[in-house]
Amino acid sequence: MSRSTQQTRRVLISGALISVFFAMLDTSMAADPLRAPWDTPPALSPIAPATCPPPPTLPAEINVTSYYADAAHSVVLAGRKAAYDEDVGSLRDAATMAATMADRYRESGDQASARCAASWLASFASHGALTGTMATNQSVYVQGWIMGAFAVVALKVRPAAESTNDWRQTTDWLTRIADAQVAYYDARTTNVDGRNNHRYWAGFAVMSAGIAGEQRALFDWGVASFRMGAAQITPDGTLPLEMSRAARALHYHLFATAPLVMIAELAMANGLDLYSENSQALLRLIRRGVSGLSDPSFFAERAGCAQEPVRLSAGDIVWAAPYAERFSDADAARMVARAHSTAFVYLGGRPPAAMPNLPLKIGPGQKQVR
Repeated sequence: MSRSTQQTRRVLISGALISVFFAMLDTSMAADPLRAPWDTPPALSPIAPATCPPPPTLPAEINVTSYYADAAHSVVLAGRKAAYDEDVGSLRDAATMAATMADRYRESGDQASARCAASWLASFASHGALTGTMATNQSVYVQGWIMGAFAVVALKVRPAAESTNDWRQTTDWLTRIADAQVAYYDARTTNVDGRNNHRYWAGFAVMSAGIAGEQRALFDWGVASFRMGAAQITPDGTLPLEMSRAARALHYHLFATAPLVMIAELAMANGLDLYSENSQALLRLIRRGVSGLSDPSFFAERAGCAQEPVRLSAGDIVWAAPYAERFSDADAARMVARAHSTAFVYLGGRPPAAMPNLPLKIGPGQKQVR
């Protein structure tokens, strides 16, 4: 055998071994259970067990419309907004109550709270809540927000509920809704809502459902949603599609940042550092938004109009709690402390503490946590 032939064989064998190595690595990754920031059972504290009210019956179908009057979606029609709030009120109330029970369990270890939250999810699943026809684009957005809240509730109570008979029914239900969200947004990658905050919120919801149901494809879709957002964050820390919201540009930057931070924390729980993506794009976005809360003049100049005042509700800033802890950002921590509430319904209640850096196995092209 000639020397050139031997060298060729070595190259082929080497390439084959590398392919086998990465195939084994991917298989090993797929076998690893998907983690969440709430997987450690909470410590027990002396507290009276919670009572469990009967769960409400939630609709399968949603039919709501946008409440904005202008093309920039910045001027709210008061009457239409009131009607919208009434239409989605039962969904928000149910998600808020379930999240409150889940947070009570996380804070006290109260098993009764966890069982009650899990029984509510199982009831919603058995009735096919949120699985019917979504009459409008806005209906799809609501479906995603509420499903994301319920998926986080499931993750928060998983240590106490995973062994119950209803757990599989609950995770199958969440997966079914997540699949519908993926189908909607995959068909709209050239539309604004397929690339702006709606896609990021869907990514957070789908990723949460994927972790609960051990569906890695859904987890990966959440990561892809994050990367879609991170790729759009400019060097000055803004999102062009959210800057186009005129007087609500600052508000929508904050609203868009919330699911991106949550996706980053869910990824961190699985050894994937998304905070570093695109030269730390998310950090630029967060810092720009936090600075805008103190001085909105940058957003006013860029958007071409004065910005609506931000009340510092939970939805505006509480999502920054794990970021502020992880990166020791005093400015963000001060804003979090000023928030009127510590829980936001679309986040499934209170945000998690910052996950520790976990040196887990990663796949080709992915970055491990440092």
